[in-house]
Amino acid sequence: MGQTAILISGGTIFTLVCVVLLAISLHQNKFRILNGVLCNLALLSFAVTVILAIEATNIHWLNTMLIVVLAVIGFPLLLLYSLLGVLLLWNAITVWHKESHTLGNMLTLGLGVLILVVLPVIRFVDRSFFSQDSVTFYTSFVVPVLGYFVFWFLAFITSFIITRLYRPSYNQDYIIVLGAGLLNGDQVSPLLASRIQCALDFANAQEQKTHHYPWLIFSGGQGGDETKPEGTAMKEYALAHGANPARSLAEEKSKNTYENMAFSKQILQDHQVDLKHGLFATSDYHTFRAAGYARYVGLNIAGLGAKTSRFFIPNAFIREYIALLANHKKFHLVMLGVIFLWSLVNFVVGNDLQIF
Repeated sequence: MGQTAILISGGTIFTLVCVVLLAISLHQNKFRILNGVLCNLALLSFAVTVILAIEATNIHWLNTMLIVVLAVIGFPLLLLYSLLGVLLLWNAITVWHKESHTLGNMLTLGLGVLILVVLPVIRFVDRSFFSQDSVTFYTSFVVPVLGYFVFWFLAFITSFIITRLYRPSYNQDYIIVLGAGLLNGDQVSPLLASRIQCALDFANAQEQKTHHYPWLIFSGGQGGDETKPEGTAMKEYALAHGANPARSLAEEKSKNTYENMAFSKQILQDHQVDLKHGLFATSDYHTFRAAGYARYVGLNIAGLGAKTSRFFIPNAFIREYIALLANHKKFHLVMLGVIFLWSLVNFVVGNDLQIF
């Protein structure tokens, strides 16, 4: 068997293994980043295998078609890569004009400056200290670290896409609506209203199909700049927009997503609601991380995602990605430490070889 045939066979087996592991992982938990890792590995392996198989056929029109497909896929990606820093800064300006000027809303600005200013400066300084043939700090350390963060970001995006393909059944006993900050201390914001409406739409659709209206738990405590708990304001808004008063409850103590889930679970238990069949409602970008907190408190439930304004999507995803990394900071710190040691050895050994 030739080398190409061995690579094709190996790629096919690896792809099938990744698909099987992905199916098992999805069955166990639809909301985890491992799903994105396995899916990306399967797609990459499948793509490489197909390319090798087409090249091995030596069929001219098939190879031409492959080049066209790769060009169609690659050109937009190359264009995005080339303009990424500019696009991030443009998005940062849009967010600055339409949202509050908080640190969390300036993430695209920071990333844009990093891409357009910081990284080019590091590379310029690096080349000034080392010859072109030597192993530089940029290539030995900066590039691997960037690759590491890109790997996990792509896994996060793929995991999120997988969760968005999930459609919950109309057999739910409850929906926990996660709170967000109130406007002027007592008014439901558009973002929060979209979460509430998402839950109401599902509850109404389920009632029409099954004649069973789920419990609605509006979860959110009172912030320092708020005149009432978020849960209370959310419940009032929901009742004004058609929620069933007999099945609507407010959770008024939580300060974060973990407490949203934990305190809402206690309310459900107090009302003797079956915890097996339920959902939570939040902004679409937040569903992936919120599902993790639900499982921390023993709620094996999926999420309903309310649509986010398009201009805010990049900032929201970056924020969620950073939060996910922080949730597993020990693991990532260890991995970055391994990368640093490997890069240091590569840097020292590579430059020692250049001397000889």
